[in-house]
This record gives sequence, C-alpha cells and structure tokens, in this order.
Amino acid sequence: MCQDSIELQKKFQNIKNQGWIKNVGVGYGSMGRTFEYLLGREENSLEIPDFGKIEIKTQKFNSKSYISLFNMVPNGKYYHEVEQLKDKYGYSDRTYREYKVLNNSVFCTNRTHIGIQYQFMLKVERKEYRIYLCIFDKLGNLIEKNVYWDFDIIKEKLYRKLKLLALIRGEEKKENGIIFYRYNEMRLYILKDFTTFISLIENGIIRINFKINIFKSGKRKGQIHDHGTSFDIKECDLLKLYDPYQP
Repeated sequence: MCQDSIELQKKFQNIKNQGWIKNVGVGYGSMGRTFEYLLGREENSLEIPDFGKIEIKTQKFNSKSYISLFNMVPNGKYYHEVEQLKDKYGYSDRTYREYKVLNNSVFCTNRTHIGIQYQFMLKVERKEYRIYLCIFDKLGNLIEKNVYWDFDIIKEKLYRKLKLLALIRGEEKKENGIIFYRYNEMRLYILKDFTTFISLIENGIIRINFKINIFKSGKRKGQIHDHGTSFDIKECDLLKLYDPYQP
C-alpha cells in the first residue's frame, strides 16, 4: 500500500514538472483521462483502483462540483431497474421532447422534484441494511418504495475501490480551441469506515445521482444512454469520509 503511494507521488511530480499539457481526452472527464494517459495507463472502467490500491480522482481548482466516488445500479422488482425508473418517472428531453430522461440528484435530507409530477428522496433503513429510493406524487404521497441499494454490496465496492484515494487538483486553459491542463497538487486520503459513509448519506453529504439520457443521433437514437448511477461527495466534505494519508 505504501509502495503504491510512493510510486504515484514520483509520477505525479514528473507530470507536474511538465507544466501545461495538451488534452488527450474528449468531453466531460477529459482532465482525468489525460492524467491516466500521462501515467501510461489506459482508461480504467473496471471495478478496481486506478493505480495499484489507489483510486485517482481529478478536480479543477475552485470547482464546486461533486466528485463521483463510484457507480452502482439499484435493485428492485425489474431486471433493468434504472430504465424502468426513466420510463415511469422521467421527463421529456429538452431537445427531443418525445424521449424521456432522468438527470437528478437525490438526498436523504430533502425531496428532489422530478419533472412536475414526482419527487424522489432517499431513506436509509439500517435494520434492513438498505438504502431505499422513496417516490412521491406531486402532493407528497408515497407511491413507491421498491428500488434499493444493499449495504453489503456498497461496502464491498467501497473497500475494494476506494479505501485509498488520491485527489489530483489542477487548472485548465484553452488556446486556439485546444484544451490544456496543468496538474498542481496531489492529496492522499484513507477511508474512515463504512458506518461513516452511511451516516454521510443520512445527513445529505453524500448523494445518489441519476444520469440517464438518450442517444440523440446515429443508429441508437432514442435508446437509453445510462452514464451511471453514482454516489457523489463534494471535495470540501472529503475529510468527513476520509483521513489524510501519509505514506
């Protein structure tokens, strides 16, 4: 574990010394993909850490956006639970009104309006070892509580992929239409425990984010384009979930 962090620190310092580096990624997340490329590693979509036992996250300085910890589809009565949520409770895409999407963040501490008809809210049931998605109508009546995430699966994923975390912070600039990144700082963290993770969900610090869109062109136009259902936290709240790690 210690050796991974020492090696990563050496590689980070080398990348930092290069200054502004041309982007090699495309679209959202290209800062992270560029950093992985500089590490000499292919983009990692597997359920394992990015570098040895260390998961790597990148964030721009002064960014207030959430950090996606991991993706996890919920369980329920249906095999494709996320797709049925979109079909049943989603709302029209802004451009292609005939297709439904579901792009919403859901918390334990307040209800999220889903279109004009529904509201979503999380409910932690510790005795059942589950996090439930509670769905309400526009009058606030509970109409469904069938979708859930199991504690055991969340815990296994958290400890396998996110026990050690490296946060890489940097800057972005654009010259002649080309994006460049400069990586300035790396911080290492070690996970506190699973109970803390669940408490942060209950307190609205960690959210669950649905990113269910549709393909808008090509052969798959109109089909579901699921970017993952993620558990997210803000950078300013990382020390509520992690302790600083010194190799």
